[in-house]
Amino acid sequence: MELPNTLGMSQYADGGLLGSKPYAASGAYINRMSDCCTGCRYDVKQRTGPDACPFNALYWDFMARNGKTLRGNAWLRQIYATWDRMTPDDQEALRTSAATFLKSLD
Repeated sequence: MELPNTLGMSQYADGGLLGSKPYAASGAYINRMSDCCTGCRYDVKQRTGPDACPFNALYWDFMARNGKTLRGNAWLRQIYATWDRMTPDDQEALRTSAATFLKSLD
């Protein structure tokens, strides 16, 4: 079961039928679980701003965009509770930062 579940989480291709949740990570998680952040100019502790790790805004934007589908997932209850406690201005800043970063990739 491990391989199908892990594949389902990473791709979420089955829409959650087999995988427990989509696999999305903030900068803090990436930093904690890997050495990929060593030497990176971005700060994983900042959510927005010119020095903020882009994965933070991308993570929250993903959660916000997919909330209609994912909000009922028990594994994500705490994530959405955190999102709901953020001010509308903070939520908008994260969404704007994510959009700005994605546009810069074009």
